[in-house]
Amino acid sequence: MNWKTKVILIFGILSLIGIISLFELGYICILEEKPTNYDLKYNFNKGDYFIYEILYSTEIPKNTIRATIHIETVVSDISEDNISMNVTSTSTADGNKTKSYNMTLTTHGKIIKSDFNGQIIPEIQLEFPNMLFYPENEIQKDESWSASFAKEGNFTSEGMPVGYDVSGTKRYTCLGSKIVSVKAGNFDCVGIKCDANFTLNETIETANGTVYTTTTSETSGENWIDLRGGFLVKSTYDVNKIIKMDLSEVYKKTGFGVFYRETPINYQTVSELLERRKV
Repeated sequence: MNWKTKVILIFGILSLIGIISLFELGYICILEEKPTNYDLKYNFNKGDYFIYEILYSTEIPKNTIRATIHIETVVSDISEDNISMNVTSTSTADGNKTKSYNMTLTTHGKIIKSDFNGQIIPEIQLEFPNMLFYPENEIQKDESWSASFAKEGNFTSEGMPVGYDVSGTKRYTCLGSKIVSVKAGNFDCVGIKCDANFTLNETIETANGTVYTTTTSETSGENWIDLRGGFLVKSTYDVNKIIKMDLSEVYKKTGFGVFYRETPINYQTVSELLERRKV
């Protein structure tokens, strides 16, 4: 074999190797770029029982407060596209007092009706489990969707009537999937980032006059949701609030014309599934 033939043969082999490498690279890229579709919904059954622990770390001026809420949720009924649940919460911050409420939501998380004892507004308490709003269509990683809310109501707090109205927006983004380990076990999860803001106006009727408060909040966090069941496995949130209080009526008799107080509150929450079973 002369040198010209050898050169041609070598170039031919190198060209073949290059073609094969490009093919393999293209094949790998195709495999890596193939998107995964997520069909998010609450696939609950009657009798499903969840236990969660929520850890709070709150920073207020010159003080840090830590508290724990223990939450038990039982799916009491399933009717067509609706899920009825009974929720019981026990908070160390309230001296281990227990509160319970019932609520009905769709399989995509829209709240149909609720019966709350005390100041529980699930639309703005994002750390509470299984309160996310899922899109009607399948989604992929990095896709986003949003939901707005507005409601009003009243309740009694420590014997004082309270009226409120609240409105806000939540923006969700799919983070992709991974395995998440918690006390309840290991779960195949899809991540959902949530950025939310709201404004809450309250009117509190006290014995000395009416107190008006306005709370504004910016919240950001991640939720990891079981791929098959749609239930929360773990979430973390950072919350920044500013509470403005108009105490002018209360201090009117003391000679103050206008009396306002503004308090910033920053806190973090970690919610984790402790147990899941049937009852």
